[in-house]
Amino acid sequence: MPDLIGVFGRFHPVLNHLPIGLLVGLLAIEIVAAAIASPLPRRVITGLVWITAISAVLSALSGYVLSRESQYGGDTIENHKRLGIAIALLSAVLAGVHLRASEGTRGTALKVYRGLLVVAVILLVPAGHLGGTITHGQGFLTGPLHEADTVQAAERAAARKEGGASPAILFSRDVAPILADRCSACHGTTKRKGGLSFATPESILAGGEDGPVIAAGKPEESEIVRRLRLPLDDEDHMPPDTKPQPTAAEIDVIARWIAAGAPFDGVAAQPAVPVAAVAPVAAAAPPPAPIVEPGPSEAAIEKLREALVHVEPVSKDSTLLWIDFAASAPATGDAEAAALLEPVLAYVADLSLARSKITDATVGLAARMPKLARLDLRATEVTDAGLAALASHPSLAELVLPQTHLSDGAVPHLLKIPKLRKVFLWNSGVTIQGIATLRLGHEDLVIEAGDAGEARPLETESKVVLTKAAPAPPAAGATPAPAPATNATCPVTGKPVDPAYQVVYRGRVIGFCCPNCPAAFWADPAKYDDGSK
Repeated sequence: MPDLIGVFGRFHPVLNHLPIGLLVGLLAIEIVAAAIASPLPRRVITGLVWITAISAVLSALSGYVLSRESQYGGDTIENHKRLGIAIALLSAVLAGVHLRASEGTRGTALKVYRGLLVVAVILLVPAGHLGGTITHGQGFLTGPLHEADTVQAAERAAARKEGGASPAILFSRDVAPILADRCSACHGTTKRKGGLSFATPESILAGGEDGPVIAAGKPEESEIVRRLRLPLDDEDHMPPDTKPQPTAAEIDVIARWIAAGAPFDGVAAQPAVPVAAVAPVAAAAPPPAPIVEPGPSEAAIEKLREALVHVEPVSKDSTLLWIDFAASAPATGDAEAAALLEPVLAYVADLSLARSKITDATVGLAARMPKLARLDLRATEVTDAGLAALASHPSLAELVLPQTHLSDGAVPHLLKIPKLRKVFLWNSGVTIQGIATLRLGHEDLVIEAGDAGEARPLETESKVVLTKAAPAPPAAGATPAPAPATNATCPVTGKPVDPAYQVVYRGRVIGFCCPNCPAAFWADPAKYDDGSK
């Protein structure tokens, strides 16, 4: 049950939006009704008010549970909690007051209801603001107004360093704004993930559950610097990749402040030895900017699309292309394919020329595509000679060749493609014998040829060897002698067994004294059989 209660508490971010929307909606309805002097269907409104009250109470309860098990604390969470409880109680009062307002009545109860509704909506504003502060950190609402100042401060500190001006760093001016904007959402006054807070000098020096995060004078040994400089996809990188990331200049300011002894009062002079000299190269230098590979020309892409050829990147932020001639296949021959594909040869990863008029000449063109991983040539005039051009292709992994004009002569060429992992060969002209040769020559290759392939036993039973002569079969017409019972006394009565009354239980022959005892035994075998009788 405690685990289920914890799950209920974590539903708070979901539940709290329902009463917020309902309260605002109810107020909007009353404002419109008052403006047009039109009565409302109070029974329908009563249902909405009760739903609002129930959802507000559930939201307050889940928030209380969440606060008990989370890492939040301080005045902000307490004030948010009080406001949430107040809104829940006020919503319940609203439901009770509205019951007094009859259909179309504009009496005292209705006026009280509307007044309390205005108060409830007003309370939503500070409650929501405090909730955002708890979740996203202090100053989240006005963060965009200060973020530019933080970046400019870091850039000014970097400029002082590079320009030979005073390299002194002031914690309150240069470092604290960076920590507040980049770290306080998870490590501030209201939320202390891992027990770590950057709210005060004392909490910074105290570190978190895993120990100190700053080693004064040693940025290369400081956990904060190490985590800031990890690659973005590393699970230990901070801040998380879903949060705004510090710039290289900001990280450099923090590292130089630590190298100067991490003073919180006064200025931190630039250390005699540059930070980059005392830190390992991998930790001190900011990660190199990603190499942006030039992509295919927009003119070449546009030319493909004008020819009704489908073209798009194989994945987000990739320069490699998936190109499909399906729509223009009947009008595409070797000359047309060459004119469209020549400008993008270096970027083609997936090419489909199925049902087009191309021949072996275009296969030679595909062989010049260094990144080509999949090639679809089904229902074309491709022959064994065309496939010879693909031998030793460095990246080709999948070939689609149904309804082509191949023979078993294509098998040696297929075996020479080093990265080939899947090939489609049904109705391609390659015989069963050729497919068998291909399977034997490339055991890791998946071959789709319309057959079941060679069945290979996963395991075989060893030859049965008898340790003694088998018993002679009984003579014709003879009644086989019953196997001897494994017990001498009846397990039910304790009397001597009669060989005429036997049963087989768990591979053992069990004897009984009379015909009634087997029935009693079967009613509850565990009661009478201990495995030894």
